Amino acid sequence: MSLPAILLVIGVALCVASVVLAVVQLLRLQPPRLAVLALVAGILALFAGAQLQPGPFSPSDVATAFGSVLPQKAD
Repeated sequence: MSLPAILLVIGVALCVASVVLAVVQLLRLQPPRLAVLALVAGILALFAGAQLQPGPFSPSDVATAFGSVLPQKAD
């Protein structure tokens, strides 16, 4: 488990959560301030992970990062 993988997972999770937050806040007729903050934090986490990783991110890195960060099922 490496720091770039953790930052990648956090960044993706925050970006996905920002979409959900934006929909909820717009349905409540509120400005999506929290959604914007979550999106910016997610993008910053992705950039920080990209700076720490020696090569560029690829789409398969997301699945690999989730697999290495999330707990594995015990057999």
